[in-house]
Amino acid sequence: MPLALTGSLAAAGLLAGWPQRAAVARLAVPDARIWPEALVPGGVTAVLLALLAIRVPVSGSGLVLAAACWLAVCAVPLVFTDLAVSRLPDPLTAAAYAGTAVILLLAAAFTGAPGAPEADGASWGALARAVLGGLALAGFYLLLMIISPSGMSLGDVKLAASLGTLLAWFGWRVLIAGGAAGFLLGGLGGVVLLASRRADRKQLIPFGPFMIAGTFLAVLTLRLLVTGR
Repeated sequence: MPLALTGSLAAAGLLAGWPQRAAVARLAVPDARIWPEALVPGGVTAVLLALLAIRVPVSGSGLVLAAACWLAVCAVPLVFTDLAVSRLPDPLTAAAYAGTAVILLLAAAFTGAPGAPEADGASWGALARAVLGGLALAGFYLLLMIISPSGMSLGDVKLAASLGTLLAWFGWRVLIAGGAAGFLLGGLGGVVLLASRRADRKQLIPFGPFMIAGTFLAVLTLRLLVTGR
């Protein structure tokens, strides 16, 4: 991966911190006390974008990397918001899904599914799988919400649509791994919070950050998941 691309995406992530903070302040946390400066979300975004530039295979126009980066830029303020006020605002989840889907549509139309495990020419198959994967993961979370309304929210369902879309583009194995990683990280996080007495058994623990962490963990280990090495 060219160093220039990695550095450019890291710089873009830093700059994204200011609009990210402004969006959260407007949509969910008016006083924006969830972080003192925009450098906090910007720094997180910068690291994530740099890692994506290193780990996501790039060919053609690089639109699949662009889709992953777009989702990351939307996901970071969602993490901070959910941790602060246990909410996943509709404008952010909608932007995450719409942007990811549109960029992957362009990838299918113009680049022959770069980054997908299939050979070039299978781009529309990758897009169809991405759409179905997003619907499948969202449907699974909707089922969990119906079974246990206190454990899941509609915001989690909406977030799952965009996460599942990106994961499934790379393959069903990646979708399953990313979804499972979210639950594993959520379980570990809950145990840590209970053990440290920072939460009790009746307290609702925001699940959005774990869903997002599981998704990007799967994307960053893409080559291992797809090729087994």
